[in-house]
Amino acid sequence: MSEKHFRGIAEYTPEMQQFRDRYRDWKKYRKEENSPFFILYKDFQDEHLKKISGGALKLFIYLGFNTNNFTGECWLSSSEIAAYFGNDSRTIKNWFAELESLGLLKRIQTGFKRKANSFLQPYGDGSHTDD
Repeated sequence: MSEKHFRGIAEYTPEMQQFRDRYRDWKKYRKEENSPFFILYKDFQDEHLKKISGGALKLFIYLGFNTNNFTGECWLSSSEIAAYFGNDSRTIKNWFAELESLGLLKRIQTGFKRKANSFLQPYGDGSHTDD
């Protein structure tokens, strides 16, 4: 590969190519292994990234990894999540409330002292389709 320059600085160095190759190989490996993943679409950046707090973002990603990919549903309790993050349940409940206020999550509790079902909500293009 010929070395290109931008304002006198090499755009492509051997070290940079090693990082590109490493990332490409990692993605290929993960795809071949069919590893579980959680997708954030570009709409998330456009609609929510500047508004969401760090804690709520961590919770959103955590829920994404622990959600049924076909239904968007998760059954983890606030106390289970609090134990994972090393926070108290009140903090987690505040993060849940923030996600709900942003329209990213809906929680439904079907009885007293029962775990709430958490449903990740669609966002961006295609999120308002008619049934």
